[in-house]
Amino acid sequence: MTAPSDTHRRAAIRGREAVAQSRIRAAVWAGRIYAALFAALTIFPLLQRNQPNWGGVAILVVIAAAVLGLSELLRRGNRVAAGLLLAAFVVAKLSAWLLGGEPLWSGALWTVILGGALVNGVWGTIELAAVRRDAASVPPAPERTPGAPAV
Repeated sequence: MTAPSDTHRRAAIRGREAVAQSRIRAAVWAGRIYAALFAALTIFPLLQRNQPNWGGVAILVVIAAAVLGLSELLRRGNRVAAGLLLAAFVVAKLSAWLLGGEPLWSGALWTVILGGALVNGVWGTIELAAVRRDAASVPPAPERTPGAPAV
């Protein structure tokens, strides 16, 4: 069996990179939806009967901005941002379950969708880093001159 040519290795790397980027894009959208959820929750502290809770609004706005910022870093392939975003999601879900008394199955569909996409994003950033490492070992494609046959 012969070793794959540089052309085949470059094509395989492009394919792996496309899959990794697709995983990352899904996680970025999950992060944006999660940030929008926190932004939408800012209305509840304002609707209190006695007096609006501006501290609660500020905390939710900061959390929404942080989640949005992490999702933008994730879009660039940042592994740390992907891990932090997933960890924040897990901590929020576990704290709602353990401290808030919310049943574990509450919001199960959204938990599975967002959690799965964020796990996929961590996987995509790890794979993208591996692809970039592997791409450094493959020589670039030779220059093609117009009219010359492909090699």
